[in-house]
Order: sequence, then C-alpha cells, then structure tokens
Amino acid sequence: MAMTLSGRPKVTTIRVVTFNTLFGGHDDFGLGAGDRWRGQIEFLKGLEADILALQECNFWDLLGCRRMYQTLNALELGSAYLAHANETTSGHRFHSVIMLSPRVRLTAQGADRDRYHHVMGWANLILPGLEGLLELRNLHLDPFDPRNRAREISPLGVLAAPGRRSLVVGDANTIGLDYPEPDWRRLPAHAVNGHLGLPREGEDQVSDRDATELLARAGFKDASHPFQQETVPTAAFGTGDVPRRQDLILMSPTLAPALVNYQVHLEPVDKELSDHGAVSADFDLSRVA
Repeated sequence: MAMTLSGRPKVTTIRVVTFNTLFGGHDDFGLGAGDRWRGQIEFLKGLEADILALQECNFWDLLGCRRMYQTLNALELGSAYLAHANETTSGHRFHSVIMLSPRVRLTAQGADRDRYHHVMGWANLILPGLEGLLELRNLHLDPFDPRNRAREISPLGVLAAPGRRSLVVGDANTIGLDYPEPDWRRLPAHAVNGHLGLPREGEDQVSDRDATELLARAGFKDASHPFQQETVPTAAFGTGDVPRRQDLILMSPTLAPALVNYQVHLEPVDKELSDHGAVSADFDLSRVA
C-alpha cells in the first residue's frame, strides 16, 4: 500500500488537525507582520492534514478572504471555508476556517454565530473508505463565561447518536477531561473567572469542565485517551499563564474505532509561532462498521 511522507496509508486513513493560529499568525493582533504565519505554513504543511480546523483567523475575511486563500494555496490544500465571527467587546473578530485536502469532498458547509461567543464552523464531508457522511464541527468556545460554554455545546450531543459519524474539534477554552487540576493561584484574580466553576459552599474552587463533561455524557470520546495523552497540555504557555489541554478532538462512538493515532505538536510553541500547539489524529475509516 502506498504511504504518505509521515508513514500513514493513503487509501482509507485521514488526518485531522486543529490549531489556534494566535491572531491569524500576524503580530499586532493580526494587523502586523506575518513572520509567524510563514513559520506556521512550514509547520502545518509537514502535518499533511486532510481536515484542518483553524481558529483565531483574524482579518482573513478581508479583500475577498485574501489571507485565507494565501494560506490554502501555500498549504496546497483543496478547499477552504471561513466562518465569520461575532465582533468582541474589543473589536476583534476571531474567525475560524476549515480547510480540506483534495481527498475530501463537501456536501454542505456553514456557520452558526447566533449561539456562539465567536462562531462555530461546520461541514458535512465525504471521505475515502467511509460510507455515508462525516459531520464536522470547528469550535472556538467562550473564553470568559463557563456557563455560556455549556450553552454553546448543548446542541452538539445529538451528533453522538448511534450510527452518526462526527467530529467535534477546536479550542474549547476549557480543560479536557482527566487533565490534572492546575494551580490557578498563578493567575491574577480577574483572570480566573473564565476557568473556574461557581464556588460551592465548603468546596475548593475547581476548573469548569461542564462543556467537556456534557459532551462526554452524550457519548463523545476524547482522542487523547487511548494514547494516554490526556495530561499533555496544548495551550496557555505564555508568561504567567497556566498550561492546560484545551485543544480537543472528540469523536462520536461510531467513529471512535477508526482512531489509530493521536499527537500533540508543540513546535509552534517552541518556535514562538503561537501560544497553542497543534493536535492531530489519524483515522482509518475502513474500521468503521
């Protein structure tokens, strides 16, 4: 069987990657120089993604989505869709983007801004070796309000119903299940409200994980768990921050048997290209009943 450069079979195995670009790879909140973007292109090209979910694609919508298409062409991928985000109180629009390799075909795509602090991009896909559709959701959840995060993901539980092949990926802005409780005392008081649940009398304050717990209760499986990678942080490596695992790839139970590999890539952090690492998962779709 022919293999890719990374050693995975070409025929029925696909690679899914999620990555928060930190202001689209440009300095000055997305308005400045693109040196980080150029480094990100070199890094992402090496991952050979078939499905690439990106967050914080600030200003990628301008001039006919010029930056998005520059990225698409530099990565030599096949198609791209930009989900326009709501404007934040500071004037940012943290757009998200789904890019697909030529091996992946679309049947539908769109975005939901009404329920989301930023936006949720979605796509229904035809994949090699899979009968029927794969339903993809690209998340960038509310970083400030734990209660809103639970509302944002509440409609997604149905994607875990028997027989549905679905992936929920992206920056959840909340800690994944089984990640150890961080020492939040490292953060100033004003910064912890987005991370901690509401205090209960007589109990220590702990991380809000309602969004991930609701998805797990619906049946979603975390791709990190079979590879004992649930304690590996993916984000928040900045000075004074608390590293944590918040970039997630979650699978419906029907799709879970196809998972054959999972990896956290910290090269973007090590090279100061982003404050997030990338996360990848490989799926051999011939394993799906």
